[in-house]
Amino acid sequence: MLVKVLDPQLANMIAAGEVVERPSSVAKELCENAIDAGASSVTVEIQGGGLKRLSVTDNGSGIHPDDMETAFLRHATSKISSPKDLEAIFTLGFRGEALASIAAVAKVTMTSRMEGAGEGKSVIMEGGKLISSEICGCPVGTRTLVENLFYNTPARMKFLKKDYTEAGYVEEVVRKLALAHPEISFRFISDGKEKVFTPGDGSIEGAAYAIYGKDVQSGMVPVSYSDGGITVSGLTGNLTLYRKNRALQCFFVNNRCIVSRTLTLAVEEAYKGLIPVGTFPVTILKVEINPSLVDVNVHPAKLEVKFFEENKIYSAVYWAVKNATHQKLTPKIDAEKPEEKNIPYTAPLNNPSISNGSYGADSGKKATGFEYQPTKQEKEEFDKLNTQNIIRQEFKNYGDTLAQMPYEENTQIPKDTKTDNQGAYKKINDIEFIQTAVIDSEDNYKILGQLFNTYILVEEGDKLVLIDQHAAHERLIYEKLVKEKGEKQIMPQMLLVPEVVSLTPVELSIVTENKEFFENLGWELEPFGDNDIAVRAVPYVITKEQTKDTLIEIIEGLKSGKQSSLTEKEDRIMYTIACRSAIKGHDALTLTEMQELVKRVKESDKTITCPHGRPVSTIVTKAFIEKLFKRL
Repeated sequence: MLVKVLDPQLANMIAAGEVVERPSSVAKELCENAIDAGASSVTVEIQGGGLKRLSVTDNGSGIHPDDMETAFLRHATSKISSPKDLEAIFTLGFRGEALASIAAVAKVTMTSRMEGAGEGKSVIMEGGKLISSEICGCPVGTRTLVENLFYNTPARMKFLKKDYTEAGYVEEVVRKLALAHPEISFRFISDGKEKVFTPGDGSIEGAAYAIYGKDVQSGMVPVSYSDGGITVSGLTGNLTLYRKNRALQCFFVNNRCIVSRTLTLAVEEAYKGLIPVGTFPVTILKVEINPSLVDVNVHPAKLEVKFFEENKIYSAVYWAVKNATHQKLTPKIDAEKPEEKNIPYTAPLNNPSISNGSYGADSGKKATGFEYQPTKQEKEEFDKLNTQNIIRQEFKNYGDTLAQMPYEENTQIPKDTKTDNQGAYKKINDIEFIQTAVIDSEDNYKILGQLFNTYILVEEGDKLVLIDQHAAHERLIYEKLVKEKGEKQIMPQMLLVPEVVSLTPVELSIVTENKEFFENLGWELEPFGDNDIAVRAVPYVITKEQTKDTLIEIIEGLKSGKQSSLTEKEDRIMYTIACRSAIKGHDALTLTEMQELVKRVKESDKTITCPHGRPVSTIVTKAFIEKLFKRL
C-alpha cells in the first residue's frame, strides 16, 4: 500500500469535519473572529437554517488587503507566532483553521476594510479555490458571507436536522456569545426575522434579560468572588429557579464558552440540599484565570479546556455560588478560604461523555464536596419558596369521571409468586411489603389517617397498609390518560387567559417539530413573539399554575429522548402530566380525600407501581408489630 501526501484541498475538507459540523459551527468561528477583532457590534443573519446563506458582519478592526487571501490558507493566523504563545492564549481563535475549513465546503465571500483606509477588499473562495479578489468600497470592519454550505460534501448533509432546528442551534451560539460578552451588541436574524438583540452595555443582567427574558433574569442573583488569582462572576439562580436539565447552564473561562464537568459539579454541589433532587440551577458563570494555567487546545472545536489546578478552580466556583445563594440567608462566608474548609474533591474521569450539557451513564463519580447544612429558618424559607399549594382538582372536578373509569382485564399476580417486580411479598428487615393493589375487593378496611402528610394508613385484617398518596394518584391519572389516548378522547381544557411561556431556540424547535404530537395529548400551542409560545389549552388534569413547569418538563423529556419511538415519547409525556397533576407528598388530605383515593386504588387492578416504578403501597404485618412489643 502506497503512502502519499493528501492534496491540500482534500486535507481541508477532512479538517472541516472537525471544525465545521453544522451551520452553528460556522457562526461560532466567524463570531469569535469578530470578537478578537475588537468589534462592539456583531450581526449574524441566516437563511434556510444557515445552509443556504449565513453571514457575520462586525465593526471590528478589519483585515489588511494584503492579508485577505492569506487568511484562507490553512494554519494562517495572526494570533500566535511561536510555541511559547500557546502557553498563554488570550484570543478565542488562534489555530488559523476556521476560514480554510469553511471555504473548503462552501462558497465564501469576505469583504473587509481597516479603519483609516480609503477602500476595502473583497475575496471570493469556493471549494477551497480562489475565485476572485478585488478592491471595493465597504464600511470599516468585516463581513463574511457563507453560501451553500456542504454543497460538495453531500454525505455531511445526512446528519443535519430540519432548517428550523439548525437555525435554533445557530441562535443558541449567538445567545451564549452574547452572555459571554455583554459589552458587545449582538443581533441575530433568521429568514428576515430578528430573533436576538442585546444592548451591548456591558451589563450581564441586561444581556440575561435580552437572552432569557424577564422571568429567568429576575430569578437570578449576582455572583462575585475572587481567591488565589481566580475570579468568578456572573449570575446564578435563586432557590426557585431551576430546570430538569442543564440547558440553561453556561460556563465561560476567560470569555470562552466551554463545557466543563469540573465547573458543573462545583455548581451542583453548592446547591445540594437546597433545590429538589434531579433539578439543575440556571447559571451564567464567568471564570477569569491566568491563561498560562489553562489549556484551551484540547478539543477540535475548543469546547473543552484543561485546568492545571483543577481543585482550586472547583473550590473557587463552589464558594462563589455558595456565597451568592446564601447571601440573604446567612453571613457571607468568603472570609474563610476554601482550603480551610477542606472540601473533598474528586477529579472527573478523562474524556467524560458530554452531550448538550448532559452526561453519560459512565461519565465518572460525582464530587463529594462540602455539604452545607441549612438552619431551621433556612429550611422553612426554602419550603415556602418551593412547595406549591396543591389544589386537588382531580378529586374535586373529575372525581365522578375517575370513579367510572373502566380498566382492561389484567392478569392477577398469584399471592405465592416470589419475584421482586411482579407484586410478590418480599422481606426487608422482617417488614413484609407488596407492590400491588393491596386493598381487598370487600370493604373490610379502615382508614386510620395520614402519616407525614405523605402516606395513607389503612388497617386491613391483620395488616397495616401504607399507601404512597402521590404514587397511587399518579398511577390512576396515568392509566386514565392511557385509556383516553387509545380512544382519542383526551379532553383539552381551554384557559381563559393563555399562558405565555418563554423558550430557548432549541426548545422552540422541539415544540415546532412535535406540534401535532402535543395536540393529540390535549395541548394547544401557538407562536407568540420570537421565542415565546401561548398555551391556550392543556390536558384537563393540569391546572393553570402547573402549565409552564409541566410544558418545560415535557420539552426537556422530548429533547433527551430524541431517538425514542413514538410510543415511548407518548408514555414519557403522560408520565410527566400524571406526575405534575397528582397530589404530592406533604400535601395534607382530608378524610374524604383519603377515602376517595383508597377507593380508587381498591377498584383498580393496575396500581402496582407508579409510572416510574416506585411501589404504591407497603404492608407491615401484625406479627411484625407484635414482635416489636415482644408479644410473640
